[in-house]
Amino acid sequence: MKKRIYQKLLLFVFIIIMTTTFTHSSEVKKDEIIAVVNDQVILRSDVDEEIKKIEQSVLVKEFANLTEREILDKILEKMILDNLLIQATKRFGINISDIAVENALKQIAEKENVSLNQLRTNIINSGKNYQQYVEDLRAKIAVDELFRTQFYSRIRVSNDEIENFLKNEKLPGTAESEYDISELVILDESKSLDKFDIDKLSSDINTFGFEEAKNKYKNFNIEIKHHGKTKESGLPDIFVKALKGINTNSYTKVIESGIGYHILKLNNKEGAGQVFINEYKVYHILLTPDVMTTEKEIQEKLFELRNEIKSLDEFINFAKRYSEDKASGVKGGDLGWVRVNSLVKEFSDVMMKTPVKKISDPFKSRFGWHILYLENIRSIDDTDARMKKNAAHQIRIIKAQREREDWVAKLREQAYIEIKDF
Repeated sequence: MKKRIYQKLLLFVFIIIMTTTFTHSSEVKKDEIIAVVNDQVILRSDVDEEIKKIEQSVLVKEFANLTEREILDKILEKMILDNLLIQATKRFGINISDIAVENALKQIAEKENVSLNQLRTNIINSGKNYQQYVEDLRAKIAVDELFRTQFYSRIRVSNDEIENFLKNEKLPGTAESEYDISELVILDESKSLDKFDIDKLSSDINTFGFEEAKNKYKNFNIEIKHHGKTKESGLPDIFVKALKGINTNSYTKVIESGIGYHILKLNNKEGAGQVFINEYKVYHILLTPDVMTTEKEIQEKLFELRNEIKSLDEFINFAKRYSEDKASGVKGGDLGWVRVNSLVKEFSDVMMKTPVKKISDPFKSRFGWHILYLENIRSIDDTDARMKKNAAHQIRIIKAQREREDWVAKLREQAYIEIKDF
């Protein structure tokens, strides 16, 4: 009886999932234990809450072709695995601070283009318990941190793996490639042509080109098209797949479609746009307070030096005499060519605002007080390095995900799990 009632309840949720509330059947009188996971329990109310969280899009995509019982089983299995992962975060001592949760909430709010208060209101108005939402977010961050520390950060990626990835895969988030192509089409909707003849034509095209091949095979219904420059998204998927890995002025293999057969010539390809990054040639003088010198006195000293310095040579001499940065001081404060992300924020912010050939006002970082001299700025092509870095990241994610799946499977095998009859 209870089983039938709960299945009807689940089907009800399935039908009205667009609504923001979930109502228990009046026949369900009490909460019940659905499953035991080690020393934790999953209650019927927990399952109900999980159902409430399911978005319609997810429901349609993942559950549409399942029976009510299959839906329930799938939801329960997810809850069991989530429970195991949360238990694992505690064993590994992963604790997520309130500040980290607040920062995550801010990111969600920014993504939805609302304030934190409005985000809270929206969550409550959707029928969710805000405190439970926050704790679920904390748990998710903890599991993500578990994944990062125990799997992602330990994965090593070789140069060969990077090169193979870049050769065969498209990096997410990169600009579209643009193809300049020509196309030979053999119209044959009925597929009456002999495949041997098609392959022979393809071989001749590689030798003689489109026009001569068309003249040679006059018994074929052939059209030649010149598409010019076309973005990858504007080409059929079968064309994009065939064009991968071929060189300029080369021909694809025969592509079969509903209207016949296609052979493409790659005239030119322009990849994702180049990535340029600024590098700064910068010098600095560092002074730090001590028991004998106040911060105000240090500021005044740096202002004094700033006003005395008339050239880079003078700056270098003063840096050698006064700078307390031992590494750069002996080199006249020379930090070399640096990038913004290689410096503490306080330093990089001032550096980017300082005009070339000028000295900054004194400013403070966690290292002490500085003045800097910006000698020059250059823009360098960072495309190759950036693509390799992104490729390594994607490879690391893929490999770490595989290890995580294996680990989670073992975690489940070794756990005490009891699913009640309901």
